[in-house]
Amino acid sequence: MERTADPGPTGGARFVEASFTALDRYRGNTPAPLRFLLFRGGLADLARQGNELAFPGLPYADAVSAEPAPVAGGASDLASPSTPCRYVCADFDEDPEPHAYGLLDLTYDPETRRYRHPRQKYPDPREPVLYPCDAPEDLTLFETAVLLARYPYRLPEGGFSVEVPKNLSPPFQRDLLTLILTGRDPGSALEWLGRTGFLDAYWPELADLRGVNHSKEYHPEGDVWTHTLETFRYRKLSELRLSLGLLLHDTGKPGSRSSEGRRFDRHSEIGAKVARRFLERLGFPRHLADDVEFLVRRHMMPAALPRLPLTRVQEDLEHPLFPMLLELYRCDELSTFRGPDGYYEACAAYRQYLKNVRNPYRNPDGTKIQKMFLDPKP
Repeated sequence: MERTADPGPTGGARFVEASFTALDRYRGNTPAPLRFLLFRGGLADLARQGNELAFPGLPYADAVSAEPAPVAGGASDLASPSTPCRYVCADFDEDPEPHAYGLLDLTYDPETRRYRHPRQKYPDPREPVLYPCDAPEDLTLFETAVLLARYPYRLPEGGFSVEVPKNLSPPFQRDLLTLILTGRDPGSALEWLGRTGFLDAYWPELADLRGVNHSKEYHPEGDVWTHTLETFRYRKLSELRLSLGLLLHDTGKPGSRSSEGRRFDRHSEIGAKVARRFLERLGFPRHLADDVEFLVRRHMMPAALPRLPLTRVQEDLEHPLFPMLLELYRCDELSTFRGPDGYYEACAAYRQYLKNVRNPYRNPDGTKIQKMFLDPKP
């Protein structure tokens, strides 16, 4: 595949990959769960392409759609056909409004298999330091956070200031969080958003984790916020449900109390309610909120699984998300001093349960099935 930028026309394609989608392709990264496309035409032309559109007034998109885009030459192999789309419109003889970062002006035409940049002199997408251009604060904040999370970029020494805009919409916040959490390094972006004041203004459930101290005996890595960010280092997959579960699993701790030797009594139950309110406020789908609520509410259960009677845990063991719950537990444990032993014990107990369920001569708890054999009547 040719990777040199082509300043010429796009070959007539109405849709070309743009922004983070084009950058993902250029860098060979796992594609983002949102697909960014440049449409050659106006909004009226875009509406006639057959997709149901919404117009939430986002600084990085003229329209959004949950439907697959009819990309010229067939659906792009970069993203799933069901990936939600974010569109920017521009006529063939004009370039779209520039991004906060010139590297995001890169586009890719799947028909000609060529990259294009609107300027002859364009930034190298492999340059590790981010230098924003003159752009609206909301666009700069969005693109800076996503670039920090998804790619090996860093801010210039001393950083730069961004004034947090007021009244950022739920769709803006939802897209921002989705792209951050499914990136390679969510912690860098979340830490930077904390320094800007964004967390205090928009995601206080996360800001409240700062300064909530753990017992050093169990959590030498730091306070609840530090622990939360540490869990992302141990993910094997950047899956959104798992990542939301990790982000929100301890959000009940600021509102919990000590009881009978437990430092954060019932924090899982409290956190499940906090997580649902948070996700509903940002407009995440209900089924996703249900899944994350389960992960947060039950995230402590695997630690006790080897010692609990089956009657107390069988419903959880049969839940389709139980393997993901085990993965959350693994990340949670590895971010402390305890190591993976508890995770291995929980996995062993789960495997034994599955083995018992498949055994026609055993009950799910492992006890033998007693069969009564009666003599046939004469």
